[in-house]
Amino acid sequence: MHDIPLTPTGLVRLDAATTAVALYACDPDPDVVRGMLAAAAAVATGHGWKTAADGTVSDDCLLTQTPRTRPGWERVRSLAEQRRIHLVVVPAFGHIGFTLDEWLAEQRFLHRHGVSVATVEPMLDAFLAGAAR
Repeated sequence: MHDIPLTPTGLVRLDAATTAVALYACDPDPDVVRGMLAAAAAVATGHGWKTAADGTVSDDCLLTQTPRTRPGWERVRSLAEQRRIHLVVVPAFGHIGFTLDEWLAEQRFLHRHGVSVATVEPMLDAFLAGAAR
């Protein structure tokens, strides 16, 4: 399987400083969520992307919970509808939708609002290992 590029396809080419992102993760363990959001923030910072105001979002739940029932994910959707973000950075695509149908529905929603998705999954283990030190 090919790696997902960190510069997502479909993202309108903007000056990095004007690319607004939302960082999103969900997990019942707050320490795990903090580590995942830190990894997402590091990727965003590394690309020069700016996190939108109120754009660091998490949910205290398992990935198997339907995305539309998560208050944090609803906030990300609201940011997309308001055109306040261009990109959502997640630890892995499963954070957006655990089943293929859920993932595709949420991806279509985001794309309709001009929002792309990037994942930090290939680097997540290294970030979390560093945070545990």
